[in-house]
Amino acid sequence: MFSEPSELAPVLRALLPPSVALHLDLAQLSPAPTEQLDGDLRMRAPDLLYRAPWRSGDRAEVVFVIEHQSSPDPLMPLRALRTTVRVWEQVEGSRLPMVVTLLFAHGAKPWTAPTRVSELYDAAPDAVAGLGGALPELRLVLQDLAITPDEAMPGEGGGKLALILLRHAHKGNVWDALEANVPLFAEAVKRLGDSRAVGLLTYAMHVSDVPWERRLAEKILPLLKPPQREVIVGYADRRFEEGVAVGEQRGEARGEARGEARGEARGEARGEARGEARGRLLERRATLLDMFRRRFKSFTSAHEAVILNADMDQLEHLMDCFFTIHHPDELLNGQADQES
Repeated sequence: MFSEPSELAPVLRALLPPSVALHLDLAQLSPAPTEQLDGDLRMRAPDLLYRAPWRSGDRAEVVFVIEHQSSPDPLMPLRALRTTVRVWEQVEGSRLPMVVTLLFAHGAKPWTAPTRVSELYDAAPDAVAGLGGALPELRLVLQDLAITPDEAMPGEGGGKLALILLRHAHKGNVWDALEANVPLFAEAVKRLGDSRAVGLLTYAMHVSDVPWERRLAEKILPLLKPPQREVIVGYADRRFEEGVAVGEQRGEARGEARGEARGEARGEARGEARGEARGRLLERRATLLDMFRRRFKSFTSAHEAVILNADMDQLEHLMDCFFTIHHPDELLNGQADQES
């Protein structure tokens, strides 16, 4: 999400000191190559690297290094210092650009690792303080998502929603977070387009152990146009099937370890029943889609979405009234329900 400059700029405006943000032209943010060579010629790349010019135009650009960590790294300030030096080594002339490292910490617990290079020195604190400016220093601009409330999250639209989802990924309530912030997703679609915005949905599906509920799908899917609407519906179905398979494997492993033969048998039976029910649902959806496509030449992806999101009872109803429907738009405006 932050590979899009328009999503990163509002975050920087919120996190930088006002005296700095005032003099920067963040509308001119531009990405820079992230690949850098270590001294032994090994490649290392920060997550993202951006440049922004000063409004006056007579000074070197400011370089922003964007990193994210799901767990504390005790050497993170040293990593940031190495990246800073590599940026400086590429500069021609005697003036160095400011290099600012912005770290998004999205672990399950608050960040506890050092945020300054001076915290890494193997010396007494008063000795470090006594040498003062004689020692290299660097401070991370830390945004700890574990302790940042959703309403205080920096950014706008997709950028803000991305940080909120990162925060809730460890809490097991990523769908609740998305449902509470549907307007942010709508803003992401408007600003970035469907193909970029759906990345937020695929991430949520990837980190969630449960599928999204129909009420949320009904809020999200109308915001997308084909083919991205069909793409995300298909991805949701695949993630559901993968989740069922993983759950069954875990259940079998636990059952074998505990020696609960009867529990294992019941688990297998329930897994088979769920799998068969899911298979019947997908088969019925496919059958209805084929029937409607054959009958109506004007059958669109919006009509398809009604069938792709229908449960078994709704599919049975649509099957019953298939020959009484005169136009596929009746699926959208509820006339099929009224006629029945």
